[in-house]
Amino acid sequence: MRIDRILENRIFSKKENSYKIFEKKVVDACYLERKIMMMKFGKREQYQARNHYIVFLVSCLEFFLEEIFKLSLDKGVILLKDIKKAKKFNSIKANLEELDEINKNRIKTSEILAERMNFQNMEDITLLGDLLEIVKNFKKISSKKKKSKLSLLEKKIPIPLKKSATNEKIMTKFILESFGMGRILPKKDKDLIKMVNTVRKMISLRHKIVHKAERIKIDNWESLAYTMATKQLAFFINECYKIKLSKLLKNNKRTK
Repeated sequence: MRIDRILENRIFSKKENSYKIFEKKVVDACYLERKIMMMKFGKREQYQARNHYIVFLVSCLEFFLEEIFKLSLDKGVILLKDIKKAKKFNSIKANLEELDEINKNRIKTSEILAERMNFQNMEDITLLGDLLEIVKNFKKISSKKKKSKLSLLEKKIPIPLKKSATNEKIMTKFILESFGMGRILPKKDKDLIKMVNTVRKMISLRHKIVHKAERIKIDNWESLAYTMATKQLAFFINECYKIKLSKLLKNNKRTK
């Protein structure tokens, strides 16, 4: 059992909202990738930058999904019996020394099971989506109407012509946050499938880049497509988690 890795992951697991952490990391990486393109670097440099960007995007998604998986188990949003039905875990064994470490460090079942998941694998990503009922909830989420009026958003909308590093980063953040707004989210089954397949392709590219040292030619529009799909998938997963948690809390209040 990888006790050392479980404890190491705790260092990176902040008390902050895991979705906000994910969003901030993606904004920082996207801003840098956009900056390289805008500074008119050659195609070779742009492709190389996008290769690194894809690897980082997948890592951001993996970390976020792992955190949501653990949180869902801890809160009872996902039940152990449901995981057992969907995934066959190999026998989890621990020697006496490991049992002592588990007890001493108060390691949770969710942390142990998370080590057996692989969120760079579409099977486990799909499993998490199924456990959080993404197919059932996605139309409800994507059809939500935003109550915010344009006048209230005015101060948050950056001025495109105002050139500065701060303004450019604000613009990047504003664009990425917009990917999670109702009018931009997928609203049909085929659009949801397309979004998942885009993430699937991105993960496949990441495998080629990392494990085969390939330099993939990724154009600007492709980079934006991978960014949008990654951001939207994380948004859906996060919203599905909140929906299931809200239902669970309401049911618990009724039974008291």
